[in-house]
Amino acid sequence: MLEVHGGLLAWTVITFVLLLVVLKKVAWGPILDALDARENEIKDALNVAEKAREEAERVSSDYEDAIRKAQADAQQIISDAKTAGEKVKLDLEAIASEKADEIIEKAKAQIDAERVKVISEIKTVAVEISLSAAAKVIEKNLDSDDNRKLVNEALEGIGQA
Repeated sequence: MLEVHGGLLAWTVITFVLLLVVLKKVAWGPILDALDARENEIKDALNVAEKAREEAERVSSDYEDAIRKAQADAQQIISDAKTAGEKVKLDLEAIASEKADEIIEKAKAQIDAERVKVISEIKTVAVEISLSAAAKVIEKNLDSDDNRKLVNEALEGIGQA
């Protein structure tokens, strides 16, 4: 079977313990330090990722707010444009109405002036015809100014009646 030698066992245990002490001093410290450093790097990376996620959420929220504000501004601009368009339309209609009224008033004034002119011309022609007829009837020709004066008085009397 298996024989256990005391000296070999003791040297094996001593060698193993020495190897553990040497490994602890030489290898175990740097390995634990490397693991701690790696753990810290991972924690830092997670913190940075969390901050980046929070920043992305904040930027997304700001972007959505900006979009909502831009839409509200666009609606306000459209509303203002419609209001301004209606005001311009009403102003143009008022100006057109005023111009039409002015044209009508001018036309009325021209018609009145033409009527007065035509009446005056008719009176003048009537005076001439009356003088001509009177001269033929009376066969006496008074002086022209006297004739005109008499006919004008007669016509004015007719116009007032």
